Amino acid sequence: MRKTLNEYHCDFHIHSCLSPCADITMTPGVVARKLSEKGVDWIAITDHNSTMNARSFGVRLKREGIRVIPGIEVHSSDDVHVLGYFFDLDSAESFSGWLYKKIPDVSVDPEVFGYQIYVNEEDQFTGIEEKWLGQPVSLNTSQVIDALKDAGALAVYAHIDRSMGVVYQLGGLGEDSFPADIEVAFERNYETYSDCRRYFVWHSSDSHSPNTLAPAMKIRCESRTLQKLIEAVHSCDRERKTIIWG
Repeated sequence: MRKTLNEYHCDFHIHSCLSPCADITMTPGVVARKLSEKGVDWIAITDHNSTMNARSFGVRLKREGIRVIPGIEVHSSDDVHVLGYFFDLDSAESFSGWLYKKIPDVSVDPEVFGYQIYVNEEDQFTGIEEKWLGQPVSLNTSQVIDALKDAGALAVYAHIDRSMGVVYQLGGLGEDSFPADIEVAFERNYETYSDCRRYFVWHSSDSHSPNTLAPAMKIRCESRTLQKLIEAVHSCDRERKTIIWG
């Protein structure tokens, strides 16, 4: 019997006000309203080197019927960004606590480099992170991938075809990386990575401000769980995933 598939409008790379490069208006309430306007019902919060705003976003967005996957964007010592998606919040926060110790103890002027704000589900600021989250951690790209896998997370090479992407920074993926989950930023590069047996292609908005929030993929699967999402993205069935290019 053929499974019943639901269609979800998704964006799995969104920064909150905790990321120093994001707008301070990227709070749960503001993001919830903008996503609802755009018809987005499944997202991931992927702050730089931290997962610690994901819980409040999950609580707030659930009220609007929007499902949140806890995620992270790790900045490796090779200047490569790697996305990590977790199956549950406890695992995400545990990894974040472990990774925090790998971030150099460097503080910067927030007026220059951006504020890093912890927020609750009611958009109230609950704290400011002093350690700069916009810097590389003391792990190279391979070590980041291994650490995410050891934590039970899915690792995805972020925006591989632009700055801080593995192809842009290092010239390509290692031959032992395939098949690989990759995020492609530009439509013009999509055909290069269209072999579904070799590349599992993701696309996201990488939003840092409310005005750039928009659906980036349509996913067809049974339910909004990370496992079902992975199955859809990894499928060679083009009906399971449609990329929405901006």
